[in-house]
Amino acid sequence: MRTFYQNKLWRDKAPQLMEAMGSIIHVQPLNDAEYAKQLKDKLIEEAQEIVAATNRQEIINECADVLEVLDAWYALHGITTTEVIAVQEKKRAERGGFFERQFVSIAQHEADSFGEKYCLASPEKYPEITE
Repeated sequence: MRTFYQNKLWRDKAPQLMEAMGSIIHVQPLNDAEYAKQLKDKLIEEAQEIVAATNRQEIINECADVLEVLDAWYALHGITTTEVIAVQEKKRAERGGFFERQFVSIAQHEADSFGEKYCLASPEKYPEITE
């Protein structure tokens, strides 16, 4: 039997399904902090799989995986899908969605404005252009 590190969160039924096929799966329970970290890692993994998907069905499958991770995240934090959708709708009404495909290459902000403070708070994401 060959042995492989996994070191990641699996879906609930996956260990039993693999064991039914003859595998030996070593599972350890996670406390809330460990679980939260593993959910974050899983969300990144699944988002990367969406990006790597090459056809419609793969995209659908990977989006379903992201939703599954989000459902677990909501449950861990006592959040409902209804709450999230309400905030999404509010933000869309106030700021719009992403359907108009507006890619911003450069933004210029007045000193002491919200935009300037927002960019200065994350200089690795929004480096200042000084000519």
